[in-house]
Amino acid sequence: MSEDHYIHSDKDLRVPPFFPAVTSECKEVAAKFFICIEKSTIPLNEQDKDAPRRGLVLCEKELNAYTQCMLKYQQK
Repeated sequence: MSEDHYIHSDKDLRVPPFFPAVTSECKEVAAKFFICIEKSTIPLNEQDKDAPRRGLVLCEKELNAYTQCMLKYQQK
């Protein structure tokens, strides 16, 4: 599977299969993504089933940075 498969568009946001693994080279990038996703996936109410997807949309930049870093360094 190509690396581009895990670089996300708004239509297909999901965490990569290696999530939540972190390499030493990606600690800072991963921390930014993990903090963003933790803050952004808080449900608005008990019926809010969109919180996870909303969190991924709000943290797309951080998700892509995490994914790119991990793809670069996990194979070394």
